[in-house]
Amino acid sequence: MCGAQRTVDLLTASGLVAKVGARASVPWGPVLRSRRAWLEQQGLISEAEDLEVLVIIRAQNL
Repeated sequence: MCGAQRTVDLLTASGLVAKVGARASVPWGPVLRSRRAWLEQQGLISEAEDLEVLVIIRAQNL
């Protein structure tokens, strides 16, 4: 939903060296579960979705 590649691109455009360091699929936590109806209404998820992808992005100056 947040666009990991877009984040990497924005960090790179700001002069940092950025890359995705790790990804993990995990069941939704309480925050996403509490917002399910809104996320569906916005077309951001389907009814069947119940996993989120956690992404760690590393960015540093050279």
